[in-house]
Amino acid sequence: MPPRKGIVKSGNAGNSSKSSGKETTAVGQNSEAVEKALFPLGSKYPASLLHERCQKNGWEKPIIDTRKNAAGQWSFVITLSKINKKNEKESVRFEPHPPYLCPSSLEARHWGATYALYRFSNSLQLNRVLPRGPSEYWNQLAAEHKQAPEHMKWMYDADPFAARKQVEERQARAAEKRAQTASNAELGGGSRQNTASASGEFSQAPEVRMAKALRDQVEEAVKQGLSMYPEQDVTRTESLTIATNEAEIVIQQLMQMGFKSAQARNAVEFLSRSSPMTDRLLGNLLPLDASIEYLVLHLPEEALPERFLPSVNSSNPFVTEVRSGHENLKAQWTADRAIKEAGWPVQVVRELTKDARYMDDWDSLIAELGKRLIGDDSPDEENIDGCFHIDAQEVEAFGGHFEGHTHLVMPMFSAPAALHILISSGSYPRRTYAPMYITGSSIPAYVRLHMLSRLLLAARALNFQQDEEGFCSAAMRCMENAWAEVEDQGPPDMLEVLKHVIPPRVTSPSQNVIVVTTASEKSQKDTRTRTKKRDMRSDDQIKTDFEQIRQSDKYHQILCERQRLPSFGVEDQFLNLLESNQVVVVVGETGCGKTTQLPQFILDSLIKSNNGTSASILVTQPRRLSAIGVATRVSAERLDDGSVAYAIRGKSNQSAKTKLLFCTTGVVLRRLSVGDRLEEVTHIVVDEVHERSVDGDFLLLELKELLKRKSRIKVILMSATINHEIFIRYFNGAPLLNIPGFTHPVTDKYLEDFVQELDYHPQSGGTYTKGTDKSRKIDEKSLMSKGLNEKSISVLRSITRSDTIDYRLIAILVSHIVASCRKQGGILIFLPGVQEIRQCIDALLVSVKNDADILPLHANLSSADQMKVFVRTPKWKVIVATNVAETSITIDDILYVIDAGRVKEVQYDSEANISKLVQIWTTQAAARQRRGRAGRTQPGTCYKLYTRTQEENMEKHTVPEILRVPLENISLAVRVMRPEGDVKHYLSQAINPPKVSAMEAAWSTLQELGALDEQGKLTPLGHHISMLPIDLRLAKMLILGTIFRCLGPVLTIAACLSSKPLFVSPVDKREEATRARARFSKGNSDLLTDMNAFDECLRLSSGGKSQTAMKQFCEQNFISQSTLREISTLRRDYLGPLVTSGFVPFDSTPSSSELNTNSSEDNLIKAIILGGLWPRVARIHLPKSAIKFDKVQGGAVQRENTAKEFKIFDLREGRVFLHPSSVLFGHASWKSPFAVYFQKAMTTKIFLRDATEVPVWSILLFGGPISINHVNGGLTVSTRDNKIKLKAWPRIGILVNHIRHLLEAKLLRCIEDNTMLNEENAGPIIAAILALLQNDGM
Repeated sequence: MPPRKGIVKSGNAGNSSKSSGKETTAVGQNSEAVEKALFPLGSKYPASLLHERCQKNGWEKPIIDTRKNAAGQWSFVITLSKINKKNEKESVRFEPHPPYLCPSSLEARHWGATYALYRFSNSLQLNRVLPRGPSEYWNQLAAEHKQAPEHMKWMYDADPFAARKQVEERQARAAEKRAQTASNAELGGGSRQNTASASGEFSQAPEVRMAKALRDQVEEAVKQGLSMYPEQDVTRTESLTIATNEAEIVIQQLMQMGFKSAQARNAVEFLSRSSPMTDRLLGNLLPLDASIEYLVLHLPEEALPERFLPSVNSSNPFVTEVRSGHENLKAQWTADRAIKEAGWPVQVVRELTKDARYMDDWDSLIAELGKRLIGDDSPDEENIDGCFHIDAQEVEAFGGHFEGHTHLVMPMFSAPAALHILISSGSYPRRTYAPMYITGSSIPAYVRLHMLSRLLLAARALNFQQDEEGFCSAAMRCMENAWAEVEDQGPPDMLEVLKHVIPPRVTSPSQNVIVVTTASEKSQKDTRTRTKKRDMRSDDQIKTDFEQIRQSDKYHQILCERQRLPSFGVEDQFLNLLESNQVVVVVGETGCGKTTQLPQFILDSLIKSNNGTSASILVTQPRRLSAIGVATRVSAERLDDGSVAYAIRGKSNQSAKTKLLFCTTGVVLRRLSVGDRLEEVTHIVVDEVHERSVDGDFLLLELKELLKRKSRIKVILMSATINHEIFIRYFNGAPLLNIPGFTHPVTDKYLEDFVQELDYHPQSGGTYTKGTDKSRKIDEKSLMSKGLNEKSISVLRSITRSDTIDYRLIAILVSHIVASCRKQGGILIFLPGVQEIRQCIDALLVSVKNDADILPLHANLSSADQMKVFVRTPKWKVIVATNVAETSITIDDILYVIDAGRVKEVQYDSEANISKLVQIWTTQAAARQRRGRAGRTQPGTCYKLYTRTQEENMEKHTVPEILRVPLENISLAVRVMRPEGDVKHYLSQAINPPKVSAMEAAWSTLQELGALDEQGKLTPLGHHISMLPIDLRLAKMLILGTIFRCLGPVLTIAACLSSKPLFVSPVDKREEATRARARFSKGNSDLLTDMNAFDECLRLSSGGKSQTAMKQFCEQNFISQSTLREISTLRRDYLGPLVTSGFVPFDSTPSSSELNTNSSEDNLIKAIILGGLWPRVARIHLPKSAIKFDKVQGGAVQRENTAKEFKIFDLREGRVFLHPSSVLFGHASWKSPFAVYFQKAMTTKIFLRDATEVPVWSILLFGGPISINHVNGGLTVSTRDNKIKLKAWPRIGILVNHIRHLLEAKLLRCIEDNTMLNEENAGPIIAAILALLQNDGM
């Protein structure tokens, strides 16, 4: 076929040295003439520039085709090609739509080259080198690029070949989906049978049910929620809409699936307009699925195609109501007929049938319903306007027939419907009283009511019957017109049709008042919160005030004491290093005074150099106690002039004069997390940096990043003489300052040195470790050679083999010290935790109550109680402390230290997949710190409750916490502080980078818990979880428990999950123990059973039961008293962060009534358990072979199944089994096919522990992401590596997704408005969730 005239086929038009005939030559000659006029001499031609860029990329020479249209204008198509690695040729075509038209072929060629250049080189500013015309076209293309929707961004990819492949793959998937949809439509043909058979993948899945009344409540809640939280869908900076070229395709697909043309066009029209809902739908779904979801949510049930009706996707997902057997059967029959046959709403029918006039008179009921439909509430006046005449010949002509003498049925010609007219000779039908209704199973009820309302209103008009029409003729004409409007314009608005029948729901004023905080207001509020009060004094005034203090006698007296500290001798050396370096590492022995003196050196230097106004020094401490204690000490040394303050979580004593602030590491991290870049801070001192906590390492990482951006700030790292080289390397060779320590001599006494001096006999009943642990072996010959007798050696053997701390031993040792030591002073006892402190104090009260003041010291005490340990007393002072007393604080009168050698450390339990506090042996470095507390002010003695051999076997240093705990908390904290950054890359720069696998596992867990979304962005739930310094799963439970006002039970369950088993099971009394636990069984749940037992113990205790009675009760019921005390402690411990984070009121307790409104709702508590433990879900399955029936006189009944016949399958492991200790072991009446569990244990089988049967709705509301299969009628709840399939009407999935989004919106509003989680009224969303869970959707 010869080339068309005027079209240049060569890609080298105008440049080719070859001629293809007279026509081409003419074009070439013309090109030369035009080209001279197109661009100035020396210009860079676009075609040449395109060729160069292609050469640079290794592509073939571009082909530019120009084409002439009928109007004589030229367009262009550019083809780029390359040879790939398989030696195959790949090509891409560039052509704008609509075509860009030029007046000449040559212009089309160069403008086409410009178009191609912009498509793959838009990151370069080539418009600067292009001639004027192409440069302006480049700018035009750049403007179009900015406005391009997200799904068109592939057009501007730097690699057009890779972009083309992605588009082809996407189109192939879409085509396959369309083909499948079309195939389903063909096969289904709208038939109920075929549609149901298409649901094969969900046919065996558990079914989700939803009562009709509940559905109405949920839909109303969603509508109210969308108005209350209009910002809930705003998640993107660019709006998404359906592309024009896809709109018609989607409409055709919707119509193939059975939607009306008007419905399909309405959906596409909505999704073609930018809106928050459009963004959310198209952001997560393909255009077809987004359109279906819109239609299913917004269309009434009756208006949906049959394949989308609940009866097709579920055997009976909606239960309309439950009736008692005492109701009037006639009223029931009348109501059912009006609802099911005539299509009237349930509410109005139930209301009218309560009246005897309508219950017994079908005609009156239908007439009154018709009057309600058109808003006529006037009383009926009989025969006021005469009765319509029914012509028998007219009835016959229209194909009508009578069902009895008073019931006329008139079929419609154009619609599958029939008009029913109730007749009473001489009485009705008449204009104001016409008992009529319309039937038609394939026409939605509200559409039939719309047509009926048109007929009833028309019948009242005087011109209803035209040209001597009979009543039937006029009625059918009106009906046909109404149906034609529905066909042409689409179904009417259901709310408009029923506006007189179902009045709008009245909402409380609180639900209508919407307070919206603007971004600027929020920013101002946050700024006000963070702004520090400024010191209005000048530098000279600050210096003068300081000099006045220095002149006082009291200051000189204190200064003399300070000058005795080793750190005072290095003041000049320290300040010189700090002056010439941005980072300084200071290493000092215990007692050198580095913590109290070095920060003062910095402040004094700034004041003396007239920089007092700008001075702002932060000193971080690992614990609240040390922050308060050191701040108090330093403030006293400066005569409490206001320059020194402390800040801990929830408490601060800062003032305008504060220059030196002692705070916990967490306080600084929280300042950084809210965007505070510490611009006003001049120095940051990080104390006890050697402890290597996750927060400490995180702060070092943040400071290193901060130093890159801010050159003014100075960083001082202070460490004990423990592995300080790593800090020097991390901060690029920072200078080191060594400060010699000064402590008084401390005498070490190991267990073998003093056990013979004690009147101590071990008690039976402790737990012992079997095996060959070297640290537990004792050298009897060596001990005998040191003078120990056999009795003492036996005692020593018993103590070293025991896994528990013997508080009697500590009490006897304290009594020995009080009785035998000549010098009275303080005794500091180191124990691992709060519960251990309480038990130890109980033992001490028996032995030394009258001789000593006994004080606890741990992080959970109030500041006032903590400060009591520093007060001197005329009696002996016994302080029982955790490791908070190891560092940074000095209690002057401590002469004796008793070290139990244990500490509680956060460790990851891989079986339970949860972080727990585990009691372990302390390290040698920590033991040295503990002994040092006895020699701070005078010589002392350290009694060690372990042998020399045991100390030699202790770890030398603590393993950095970041290497031994899961990284979920720190990953979440990084995401909070760096919303857009690469968290894994950031953590890889830590001083000891964690493994990549650990970071990836943490990331997956955060997404499973809902703290991060699928794109890795922080969710509102994640923001709240990040504020609680506890395990993430427990944090999520506590937040949900606060929102849904069932905090007491959730606190108990969280504490149970973090402690040892509440019930003990002795080997010789196992069956008796099982029966005892069964007495507390509740809710088919191990956790609710434990909660019930704890609550009963709490009730007895608060009711005044004596300790003896409580002990007897626990022994009778095999309840561990120590675990009971531990759970009580943990409940208070877990409530603390909720209070300090502002989630609940300050004066809250676990039993506060406002936090426990819904604490009796077992299904709600189970759902919250599932939310925290997701996706640890098991499926309960009864095989078909186990389903059997027994014949009875009335037919057959299903035989009850035994527990063994039920099979349990974990989502990951396959077949699993309930542990015999579970209250569900032997359970054979499962209400739900799902159970959640806390941990798995592998012995002879895989056993599930701490199992709880959960409602199906809990998985929908608090499980993983939900995807909806609109065609096959099912929902898929996804986990990281598995899926749960549920048979359900797709509308359920749509409603659930909306509820979940709105719950997140509620959390987001709490963040923005800084309100408590339980501050608002329950609201429609919370109420809807409670209603759904209460009876599992029924």
